[in-house]
Amino acid sequence: MILLEVPFAEKDLAKSVGARWNPVEKKWYVPGDLETDLTPFERWLPQDNDNSPQQIVLPGSNSATSSNEKEKGIPLSQLMQQVQTAIRKQFTGAVWIMAEVANINERRGHWYFELTENTEDNIQLASCRAMIWQSQAERLLTKFESETGSKLAAGQKVLLMVEPTFHEKFGFSLVIQDIDPSFTLGELEASLQAVRKQLITEKLYDKNKFYSMPKDFYRVAVIAPPSAAGLGDFRADADLLVKSKLCEFKYFYSTFQGDNVEKEMLGAFDAFLALHQSNHFDALIIIRGGGAKLDLQYLNNYELAKAVANMELPVLTGIGHERDNTLLDEVSAVRFDTPSKVIAALQRTIFTAAQTAKQNWLFIEKASQLFVQRQKQQLNEMESRIQTKSLQLLHLNKQNLTPLIMHIQQQSMRTLNQQQHLLEQCVDAIFHQASNQVQLQKQALSQYREVLNNRPVKILDSAKQTTQQLIAFILSSGPKTQLNRGFAMAKSKTDHKPITTKKQALTQDAFEVQFSDGSVDVTVLKDVK
Repeated sequence: MILLEVPFAEKDLAKSVGARWNPVEKKWYVPGDLETDLTPFERWLPQDNDNSPQQIVLPGSNSATSSNEKEKGIPLSQLMQQVQTAIRKQFTGAVWIMAEVANINERRGHWYFELTENTEDNIQLASCRAMIWQSQAERLLTKFESETGSKLAAGQKVLLMVEPTFHEKFGFSLVIQDIDPSFTLGELEASLQAVRKQLITEKLYDKNKFYSMPKDFYRVAVIAPPSAAGLGDFRADADLLVKSKLCEFKYFYSTFQGDNVEKEMLGAFDAFLALHQSNHFDALIIIRGGGAKLDLQYLNNYELAKAVANMELPVLTGIGHERDNTLLDEVSAVRFDTPSKVIAALQRTIFTAAQTAKQNWLFIEKASQLFVQRQKQQLNEMESRIQTKSLQLLHLNKQNLTPLIMHIQQQSMRTLNQQQHLLEQCVDAIFHQASNQVQLQKQALSQYREVLNNRPVKILDSAKQTTQQLIAFILSSGPKTQLNRGFAMAKSKTDHKPITTKKQALTQDAFEVQFSDGSVDVTVLKDVK
């Protein structure tokens, strides 16, 4: 590199003829492709410029040995200065490097990085510190974020324009002067292409596309970040469907960016599948909505894409924007740009299904009415035929039945006459038997009547005789008869009642004793015992 001595007033002139600025040397220089013709730069060429690099004195070299033969060594600071000078001489300008950001942090406006380079087997080949000074940070980081849609973060592969520096106290580091965002996007695309190729080889890439968009939705599972703005928009319309009892939604949550995406989303898939086995869903919806493009790289994951491809129902995605696409979008059955478009498609499908069902219902109703009308007409025709046929059969049967009826009537009359004759015989027999019994009873009754007529007379006569005998006996037993027989009867003089005892007699002062021929008064002596 040929350094130039360009005064500040002539910098635009030097730049116009092809000179470039070297920030390390703080000088303008002639680019390598113009060194063949130095005429345009002749006025600024150093007078003693021999275009030969300065000789670097390293410990152990012959020059160092010769210059330090008396001192036997050099101070550390001198060695560091020599290393610093050597680096400046070797790297006279910034260079582009490819590396992976292993760590990043910010202090006092300055951004510090740890850059690494690893093999495909993740074996580290190199690492180095780097930084973006505060004066450059806002410009470079804003440029990277605006073109990639994501902030510069650990894990990203980057193409950086760096200036190697060496400080006596802080050692070797790289000062980042520029970032090429297109390289980072290209690396992600290369990684995505490798995963896509593996899925195609394993016949998983189009497996879920075997399922088409359902004709109607009754029960839907949704996987989304719990705080995603797109989920709010989705649920605003989904809740209306739930409120109208048109569709049921079951939500599962997972982060969609960061190192835990694979673990959390596979866990959400497992939870969904466990519920799907007991109560089937019509579709699985994966939504995210909004966010940076680089944040979508976590969804370009082989395990997640494989799980989506193996789902035994249609998977619908609404993860990014129209211009952004993830591997999950590619392997799903149906891709939508945003969550709002997913729920809009569900609403259209449900509305279309309802319209179709209504049209089908009207068709069925009309067809049923025509069928019923035809059946009624057929029934009326059949009824008419049956009536006609019945009358014909009735007439025919009547003709067939008339001889039978006459025969039955004759048989019935004969049987009736026979039974009537038997009945008359029975009546005669019963009458004769009853007449005999009645005659016998009449005879017995006459006998009883005769007995009843004669017996009271005999009894009366007997009673008369007995009465007469008793009257005679009574008459023969009266007081007069007794008096005539020689008996006497004592009577009270006052009341003429009979005195039949001594005691009654002693109560009287006097009484009368009657005889058959008269009475005698008797005085009672009280003291006679």
